[in-house]
Amino acid sequence: MSHLCIKFNLKSKTMNLNRKIFSFLLLFVFTSIAFAQLAWENTSSIMADSNDEYLNEDFKAPRTDLLRTNTGDFIYGPATRIKFKIIEEESGIASTFFKVADFPYMKSDGRQMMPHDLEDGSYEMRYYSVDNEGNQEQIRTDNIYLDKQGPEVSSSFNVAPLTFEEGIPVFPEDVEVVINISDKKVEVQKVVYTINDGPNIESKELTEINLTEQLKGLESEIIKVKVTAYDVFYNMSKEVIEFKISR
Repeated sequence: MSHLCIKFNLKSKTMNLNRKIFSFLLLFVFTSIAFAQLAWENTSSIMADSNDEYLNEDFKAPRTDLLRTNTGDFIYGPATRIKFKIIEEESGIASTFFKVADFPYMKSDGRQMMPHDLEDGSYEMRYYSVDNEGNQEQIRTDNIYLDKQGPEVSSSFNVAPLTFEEGIPVFPEDVEVVINISDKKVEVQKVVYTINDGPNIESKELTEINLTEQLKGLESEIIKVKVTAYDVFYNMSKEVIEFKISR
């Protein structure tokens, strides 16, 4: 009886030990799974953040376009500002640079005008932009024209002069006189003229002024017409037209 009791106690202790070992193992397994899941979630989060950061990086250069002037073309006057349109959808624009002819590159601020040392004529403009990530677009070029000349003013008569007196042409009394104004590159904006140093008259017509009727009422034999013309850039030209009418 005593021997059986000892065996039962040993068996009971063994079972209790096995239960404890099993419980420990079970706890270890669940704990390991939990830690593994947490580690995976953290790794996934880091990878996602890393991928997001990679996807958000800016590898694309900006796009710069030279804006046309109010002429509808790349024609500039001496005081016309040089402006650009820049497309940048990621990190933002850092700087835009440009150069005209052989002048050095300048950083654009939207207020620069054509270099004063340039003469009237055609030139090449080179330009590019850089974004805040340092991406630089390839240099772009456009042909531009610098207009520093005022309109051309000339006169036309419907008949040939009868004679010349001291180099001044003499026309018959019924002569028709027309003043012609033109500009090779841009439009004429304003024309003002005087007859025999009289008051300034601003013409409503900007390309052709017929003076025939105005001259009929003049008693003076010598006629002097002073014409001042302006283009859209306020380039000015002056012309004096002198002739005689035989009364």
